[in-house]
Amino acid sequence: MERKTHQGFTLIELLVAIAIAGILLGIGVPSFAEVVKESRISAQYNAFVGSLFLARSEAVKGPGDVTVCPREAKNVEQCGDENDWENGWLVFLDNATVIGESRANIGAQDVILGVEPAIKGDNTVTVIGSSNNAAANAERVAFIRYQQNGGTQWDSASVIICDTGRGSAHSRSINIVLTGDIRRGRVASGNDAPSDVFNRPITAICESQAPGST
Repeated sequence: MERKTHQGFTLIELLVAIAIAGILLGIGVPSFAEVVKESRISAQYNAFVGSLFLARSEAVKGPGDVTVCPREAKNVEQCGDENDWENGWLVFLDNATVIGESRANIGAQDVILGVEPAIKGDNTVTVIGSSNNAAANAERVAFIRYQQNGGTQWDSASVIICDTGRGSAHSRSINIVLTGDIRRGRVASGNDAPSDVFNRPITAICESQAPGST
């Protein structure tokens, strides 16, 4: 009777296979993590751009101003302050705006048009605005309000999404110019980070948002 033999891996072959697998994992895992981080910040950028376009479109064709504000942590259907953008944001028809207010408010007469959930990961969102189109006057703000002429309450503003894991070079800036147009912040010559609406690299803002910064 013919006897069949069953051959398996030798110890050396097994060790070689494990070594190769380890090398492939060492190459593949960091690359995949990089793809995930890039996909995350791209999604966050696109979500905010979409909300701004919605706000501007509805303000131009609608009966009143339209506001984009951060969601309050405890009441996600109400506007928070300038530190709450990571909680997500709301787009609403603002039928009762208050001149000079520093924080938007959603009243019974207002209509919510869009809702974005809290952003995922450790990325941060900072919004700065200037009422006279001057960098020296720019400050962190708690809302962006589009008016019926297509412009915003802030003459110029930037939404800065910082990639706290990879740094300012991988971060994004959404710039709102004097006419209300929405533009992506570009990297100026000599810098590695995008610029805000005042043509300043966003490095300082993103470094201040990095883990361990004071």
